[in-house]
Order: sequence, then C-alpha cells, then structure tokens
Amino acid sequence: MKPNRPDITKVTHVTHATHVTAPRSFLCLVLLLALSLPALANLSPDRLRCEYLDNPLGIDTLQPRLSWVLESTQRAEKQTAYQILAASSEALLKADSGDLWDTGKVASDKTLHIVYAGKPLASSQRCYWKVRVWDKDGKASPYSRPASWDMGLLSPQDWQGQWIGRTTDTNSLPAPLLRRAFTLDGKIKQARAYVCGLGYYELHLNGKKVGDHLLDPGYTRYDKRALYVTYDVTDALRRGKNAVGVILGNGWYNVQTRAVWDFHKAPWRAAPKLLMQLRVEYADGRIETIGTDSRCTTSTGPITFDSIYGGETYDAREEKPGWDTPGYDDSEWSMAQVVPAPGGKLAAQMMPPIKADRIIKPVKLTEPKPGVFVFDMGQNFAGFAELSVRGPAGTKVVMKYGERLGKDGMVDRADIQQHIVRVDASQQYQTDTYILKGKGLETWHSRFDYHGFQYVEVTGFPGKPTLDALRGVFIHSAVPVAGEFECSNPMLNRIWGAGRWSYLSNLQGIPTDCPHREKNGWTGDAHLAAEQGLFNYAPAAVYTKWINDLGDEQRPT
Repeated sequence: MKPNRPDITKVTHVTHATHVTAPRSFLCLVLLLALSLPALANLSPDRLRCEYLDNPLGIDTLQPRLSWVLESTQRAEKQTAYQILAASSEALLKADSGDLWDTGKVASDKTLHIVYAGKPLASSQRCYWKVRVWDKDGKASPYSRPASWDMGLLSPQDWQGQWIGRTTDTNSLPAPLLRRAFTLDGKIKQARAYVCGLGYYELHLNGKKVGDHLLDPGYTRYDKRALYVTYDVTDALRRGKNAVGVILGNGWYNVQTRAVWDFHKAPWRAAPKLLMQLRVEYADGRIETIGTDSRCTTSTGPITFDSIYGGETYDAREEKPGWDTPGYDDSEWSMAQVVPAPGGKLAAQMMPPIKADRIIKPVKLTEPKPGVFVFDMGQNFAGFAELSVRGPAGTKVVMKYGERLGKDGMVDRADIQQHIVRVDASQQYQTDTYILKGKGLETWHSRFDYHGFQYVEVTGFPGKPTLDALRGVFIHSAVPVAGEFECSNPMLNRIWGAGRWSYLSNLQGIPTDCPHREKNGWTGDAHLAAEQGLFNYAPAAVYTKWINDLGDEQRPT
C-alpha cells in the first residue's frame, strides 16, 4: 500500500501543536495554503494495462481496452468516478493534456475494459495514458504513473517487406540463416522491428539476439492467421553500419516428424519463411523503413534438424561466427527467394511471450549402463536441457528426454512414443543432439523445440559428466501471478504446487494437453484447467488468442 498524504486535520493539528517562534504571519500563510489544497482520495489507481498487457508494443485493436487496479490503505473504499488522459507525447501527458483523449470526469466504478474512444489511431503510433479516480467521499486521487501502448501495422499496405525464404522444399532440413546489412544516416529517436518468421524464428541485430522471447510467434492455423511480434530495437541500432539476422525453425508450420496426428500433412505446410521490417524514426523527424526482400542473403548454419516433436540437432562445426554483424563477408551466400505468403491474415501477437522461467539443477546422476548417464532434475516440467561440455571436435552428445525411468534405470518413453513409432519407428523423438566443435567449454541448448521431462538420458559424453554438465530450463508463457495458496495440510500444499507446475508446463502460447507427446490445444484439457489457471495466474491474453484459434478452426456451418 502507498502512504497517503496527511489530511487537513492532521496538518492543522501539527501546526497548532508546535510552539515555535516563527512569525505569526508565516503560520497564517501555512494554514491558508493548507486550507486551500484539495483533500486527496484514500484511493489510487495502479497497474495500468492495455488489452490485459503492461505497456504493450504492436497492438492492432483499433479501440483497445484499458484497465487498472485500485489501491487504498482504508477498508470499504470504492471508486465513484474516473478520468483518463491519453496523449501523443510524454510531455503533453505530463502537462495533463489529453490531446488524443480526455474522458473528463466519468461517474463509474468500472476499472476493467474501458474502451478507448479518442482520436483515430494510426499504424506505429505511440499513445501515453494515465488515469485518476474519485473515492466514495468524492475526493480525487492524483494521476497514476504513466503507461503506454504502441499501435502495430494496421493494414496490409503498411507492410513494405516481402515474404522471403532460403528454399521452398519442405524436406530441406538445415535451419535457414537470413541477413541484410544496411546503413542509418542520422541520430535514432526510436526504432521498431515487426517480425513474422514461420514456424519459429530468432531475431538478431548487430551480433546479438533481440529480447528474451522463445518460440515466437505463437502457433496458429497459418492459412487463416499468422502472428507478428513487435520489438523496441532503439538501443540495438546505431548510426552508420548495421546488420539484421534471422534464424528460422520449422515449428508447427513445417512439422518434420510423421505421427498419427498427421501434422506433417497440414494444409498450411510450407518451408520456413520470413516477413520483417524495421521502422526507424530519426531525431529530425524522418522515417526510414528497411524490409525483407530479394536483397537479403541466405545460407544454412549449425542447426541441421529441428522438429517440434523430434527435437533438434546442432553441429557446432557449422557455425558462422559474425554472420549477424555488419562486417561479415556473405559473398558466398545465396540471394533470398521471394516466396508466397502463408495465406492467413497478419495479426499482432497480443499475449505474453514464452520465456525462460527458472534454471533447474539436477539432483541426481546415475550410470545405469557404461557410457549412459541419466540426470534426474527432481521435478517434472516443460523446457529443455542446457549442456556444458569439453571434448574433441565431432564428438556427438545425444540427450533423450522422458518423464519416468524403467526398471533398468534408463529413460522409459514407451507410452509417449507410441504415436510416432506406429508411423515410423526410425524417427527420433524428444531428442536433442549436440556435435562439438572442439574449442574449450561449449554451452548449448536447443532453440526451436521444447520437451516435457524430469529425466535426461545422455550418451556420447566425453568422459564422465558431473551434475554441473547439465541443467534444465523451465519455459512457458510468461503470465503474471494472480494468487497464492498455503494451508496447514502439507498434502494440499503439494497438490496445489503440482497443479501450478502442470498448468505452466502446458501453457505454451496455447493451453496444451501435455508438453511431452501431443503438445496440442485439445479443448477438454484446456477447459478443465482454466478455473485453476485463473485463480493462480492472469492468462486472459493467452486465452483471447486461443479463442481466436477456435474461431479460425470453425467450419462455415
């Protein structure tokens, strides 16, 4: 709770109770000033959100919904009115000027989903807003801390880039690298990157990965809807030479593993492709846009196989150091192909991204057979393992993931693998492979898959590993925590904790049925888990996206 400003009674009490030798005229002035100040409410708005999100980038809702949370040190307080200001600049908002929208005083106790009704908003426009409220006694609060949202690209004409790829062959296994060097000729005020890379992508600027998102964009029916993500890349760019690089993964767009669910036969299936543009606003007001087109170059890299079901294979000997920097020599790379669009409409990804939640260290390491090492993470979760290893170039370390052990101490995957084996027993499943380059300590984890597991079975490790050779990374949609539970019964506490682990492990851009086998959004599983999820977390933005998925799948009838 925030401390409240002293009310007028306390101020005058302090003034009269203090026997000082200050001139009577000064004391009278203090008293008059205090009496002239309006009494402030015992209520304040906080946690401002737009479309369920904190300061979102890339909103494509023309009239976004605004919400806030009330805080007070008093019981039984309530909001009786509110006023929202929305401005086109921070300076105007600070001056209490709502040049985009000023609601005036609205008599209402509503704090959720106030629909923006100000001036029409344009693509890439940034809006700053704040709110104040009136309490049950009609006293006004100060304005809240400012919040903001960015509009995305609102029409197809706003996209100046083209869809590009390395190949149109869906059976071409190496993950594509795409890059473009460019020059910026002024002081940068603000820059945004708008990216749709299917099935998954990783964005790099000037030698560094942009942001901390994983497995972007969210899984959709791509021939109906494809999501793009907006990034603030102001600090990643510089005056002069720059380079953008993107790695593409198959994801759900080009499923490689043949299974009874037939996603390898999906009507949207195509080779990985990219649509991206950078919008740079200079300090002098100029706007420059750099988009993907046939001037981009492409090659293959160290990811030689990736599959949402099968896992990932990474050959570190095939790395191309500096491929995402301005000075890299890409003269031997091919020119990117302009390829057909996926067919679905482009929509903003208006939900929390998938992120790494925490690092999980293994609690036990066994060697059930010579050269076979099993790491027990002590907890079932969704994510991947991060490997640290030294050894000769060409050494192949294989990591198989599973939720339980057999009687022989090996990872038992018979139940979860049956839908793959029935189609083709030779396929790999829930398996990551790393091939060493032989240069010091090498640390790696997969980029374009995730697994459900407690145990990791490692073969091919040079020498005998220690517990430090492997650690787990727990990932899920980064939804805020909304509630906690604890009671005197340890069993109930454990059940509650297990439910939270299960819910988050199955929240990967959609509510899934399981993180180890099907990884799909069957409606029964999601429905049964929804109430528990809403008590514990704030996943409404993820559910909104998922409801759009259900709409995209409905038949015309």
